[in-house]
Amino acid sequence: ILSEGWGQFFKMLEYKQKKRGHIFLQLNPKNTSRTCPKCGHVSKDNRRTQAHFCCTNCGYTANADENAAGNILRAGLARLAQEVNSKRSQHCEPSEAEQ
Repeated sequence: ILSEGWGQFFKMLEYKQKKRGHIFLQLNPKNTSRTCPKCGHVSKDNRRTQAHFCCTNCGYTANADENAAGNILRAGLARLAQEVNSKRSQHCEPSEAEQ
């Protein structure tokens, strides 16, 4: 898979998801494994080892992969909420006040 183009892979995945009526979100994974979900502190020192996350600011600890996955999930849900709210505001028309 490393020799294949990631852009083409994501393009095909997005097509398949939309065809099935599913939602496709592509997120930037930058710092997801270095960000504390409790206090938001970002530091390379938060990732003590490959497997262990420990926030140098608040002391929160977790499995590093689970922590990163949770950060990606939260970012995805936030982005989805933004898109839903954006679409709602595009389709809303002000109603006339009854007199």
